Amino acid sequence: MLNILAVPVVLMQGVQSPPPWLGDVAQRVDVYGRLDGHLAFSEADIRFANNSSRVGVMAEQAVSGGLSVLGQGEWRMNLGRGDTSYNLSESPDTGLASFESTTNQAFSTRLGFVGLRFGKYGTLSFGKQWGVYYDVSQWTDSYVVFGAHGSSTYNAGTDGGQTGEGRANDAAIYRAVLGPLRLGVQAQFMSDRSPKVDSLAGSLVYDFGFGLRAGVTYSHAFLDFSSNIAGYDGGDAQALTGGLVFDEGGWKIALIGTWTHDHELVDTGAATVMYDTRGSELFVSRRLWDLVMLVAGFDLAIPHELDPSLVTPDFGTRDLLCGVRWLLDPKAGSFVYAEARTGLSRDEHGERAEDLVMLGLRFNYSLRRGLGLDAMREWRLNP
Repeated sequence: MLNILAVPVVLMQGVQSPPPWLGDVAQRVDVYGRLDGHLAFSEADIRFANNSSRVGVMAEQAVSGGLSVLGQGEWRMNLGRGDTSYNLSESPDTGLASFESTTNQAFSTRLGFVGLRFGKYGTLSFGKQWGVYYDVSQWTDSYVVFGAHGSSTYNAGTDGGQTGEGRANDAAIYRAVLGPLRLGVQAQFMSDRSPKVDSLAGSLVYDFGFGLRAGVTYSHAFLDFSSNIAGYDGGDAQALTGGLVFDEGGWKIALIGTWTHDHELVDTGAATVMYDTRGSELFVSRRLWDLVMLVAGFDLAIPHELDPSLVTPDFGTRDLLCGVRWLLDPKAGSFVYAEARTGLSRDEHGERAEDLVMLGLRFNYSLRRGLGLDAMREWRLNP
């Protein structure tokens, strides 16, 4: 493993263990991140793209009686000349219908929140953080570059922050585990919107054991659009997702289905159009000898009741996905990858999406791993 953040003390006798104080700090703080870039091969050209590179800090400090204070900050980083070109999960944090990208900055905020852990009674957190919707939709958001259209997690060209499905803005979230049942509830309070409560969401996940889990999640955002959006019926943005995941014995098989209403937007040039979707995603992986991982699946997001006079009837995501990863460090998750997309996806003008093959490298790093400790788990995974 490449321990780039390990801090050895070099003495006359050779390399010694890290000083005790550094190990004590690492029990409460982790500095972590990811460097990821790839070459994108299409029929037209070859280009380099940054893919979800980031740096972050996680901290947790015990107070008393099982109560802990926690917090996390995470920032997107640019590699090369530009930012992410293909990875939907790296959509910018913008307002609905603005279509203004901010991802050309050297650093921009992905996550930023504080919270309290109440021992076995769960966690309560406040800020920009992964929404409870992602507790289920994350199961198929496991491709390196592609996927994530079917779940509508990153809706309307954003990171899901405005309506709370992805990296929710200004959210208060409570998560708890009750035996095999895990629950999450969420509310958003954004100063730039008129309702007192901007959205509500909830999730339920049941663990059957032997690697099998089932889950359902629902999100309801109270829209207050003042502009004239084509196709908008005056209702609220809603998204419902259910799914199953099996993760055991070197296999991961995840399948979800999604229904949305007033949840997606597309800019045709002549108008901004709102529409509903019916979506589904499949992710299948098989790990071999802790050295190679094979992945395959599909990503479907089909517009529902979309006016063909505004947007071509063929508009939608219909992708077949596959890939292979050579695991450089199975514990940290660093790997070299190839991932490909084909299918019948078409944009709002009826143009077929180009077939693509990505060749890239993902390097995950962590201060704690560099000191021989396990990386700190995200609190949404360990409430």
